[in-house]
Amino acid sequence: MRNYSSLLWPPVSRLAAMTFVPGRVRVGVLRLFGADIGRGVLIRPRVRIRAPRRLSVGTDSWIGEAVELDCRRAPIVIGSDVVLSQAARLIAAEPGPLIVDDGAWIALRATVTGSVRVGRRAVVGAGARIDREVAPHALVRSPAAIAAPSLTQRP
Repeated sequence: MRNYSSLLWPPVSRLAAMTFVPGRVRVGVLRLFGADIGRGVLIRPRVRIRAPRRLSVGTDSWIGEAVELDCRRAPIVIGSDVVLSQAARLIAAEPGPLIVDDGAWIALRATVTGSVRVGRRAVVGAGARIDREVAPHALVRSPAAIAAPSLTQRP
């Protein structure tokens, strides 16, 4: 299977991404093609994953509709209890993995690129574009990826 997986993945991924395919089937297909997917992960329709063998998702994470995960150049490691909202994009690049720590939230149409880490319980706001580290508990908002005060600080 491994010898042919790069040839088989594009058509199989298109079928698995269709709206009528149950989420459990999507997860099963990803595991078959080498992805490490934890228990309780929900993957919505129209999710595009490139190079699934380099994808790892922790338990109870949610991957929203039309999310793009590009693991061709480097691995993507998604922790537990992570939310990737609709149309979010994670594009890994060398030299290391793109890591989203436990409890983080990548909001609607946000883009995270490169070999970076999004810290534990951090929030990347809708439409933000990230290409550097995001501290734990940070709130990053668009348009220019402005780091707002920590989510744990009180006014």
